[in-house]
Amino acid sequence: MRTRRPSAVRTSLAPLQALVDNPLPAEIPGRFVGLIGAQPSVYSRSPQIWRPALGYLGLDAEYLALDVPGDRLGDVLAALRSMPACLGANVTVPYKEAAIPHLDELEPAAEAIGAVNTIVRTGDGRLVGANTDGVGLVAALLCEGEGGPLVDALYGLTVLLIGAGGAARAAAVALAPLLGTGELLVTDRTPERAAEVVSRAAASGRARAVPDEELETILPAVGLVINASVRGQSGIRKGSGGWTCLEPYSALAPASPAVLPPMAESVFEREWAARAASDIEANHTRSRARMRLLPPEAAVFDMVYAPPVTTTIRHAREVGLRAAGGRWMMIVQAAEACVSHICGRLVAARGLDREVARRDVRQVMAAAWPP
Repeated sequence: MRTRRPSAVRTSLAPLQALVDNPLPAEIPGRFVGLIGAQPSVYSRSPQIWRPALGYLGLDAEYLALDVPGDRLGDVLAALRSMPACLGANVTVPYKEAAIPHLDELEPAAEAIGAVNTIVRTGDGRLVGANTDGVGLVAALLCEGEGGPLVDALYGLTVLLIGAGGAARAAAVALAPLLGTGELLVTDRTPERAAEVVSRAAASGRARAVPDEELETILPAVGLVINASVRGQSGIRKGSGGWTCLEPYSALAPASPAVLPPMAESVFEREWAARAASDIEANHTRSRARMRLLPPEAAVFDMVYAPPVTTTIRHAREVGLRAAGGRWMMIVQAAEACVSHICGRLVAARGLDREVARRDVRQVMAAAWPP
């Protein structure tokens, strides 16, 4: 374990506090890395795994979740650009695509994907977007982390990808060239967005969009289902239209969750459960029926990591399918973002071997993952 270097420099967070909804420390010693999202302070595991990783690398840096309203995204990124103490930031839903116009440059992978999950602040204050989601996904499917590989190989598989946001784009671009004679099928509640994901993947592999109503027809030939949507994610989602919840839902069936006006959370939970009961039941019935259509050798991967066993995973296991959640994908992409991007210059300056640092940071993050 490396020790942090002492620092006399203190950084005021007042410029950020004026722009975000969650409370921040008044000031911090040294540098920091941010996490930009709608409400990452509520659900994200990133602060718990990044802080010990930064300490292991000997970096005097804090990790800050930033709850950013949609109309302040550009202002927050401008503030990070102006703060020399900022090393960079991670980006989570719903800003992986929306952040791009506010950046100065994209790395080639991020440009191909059309979404970023990582931002590096250079020494001269430029913001450079990167994407490590694809690296994390492929590692989670094929490598170590959750008791061995979920699939033996990707070549020749027919893969159903659910969702069309930034994570789905990264998955599509990463998987398409690895499928060979296989095919990537993309479905989303918005057909135009599914078509956009397909257009990015089709440059390097076979890919096509499929509407939800055709899933019963194609599922018997699918070898791998990947959920890249937020259906099944824990917590209350607070938007401009009201409050809702997606945790009880399976990603493999349509969902039309009730949306309620703001209220006390204890009241919301009771009222929402009553309003959403029939829709949840319909979602579960169709999800279970669709799971039974998949071949017995098929596997299901859910990028959602909270809760650790989502409804999608539970329905898959009920019919005997192999299934895994997004924990290891999260760890691998975070270690890659830390060692190769956000802290890359500092890792090099300390003379650390990047491969060794990446391996060690994965282990530190895995050990720090909250139960």
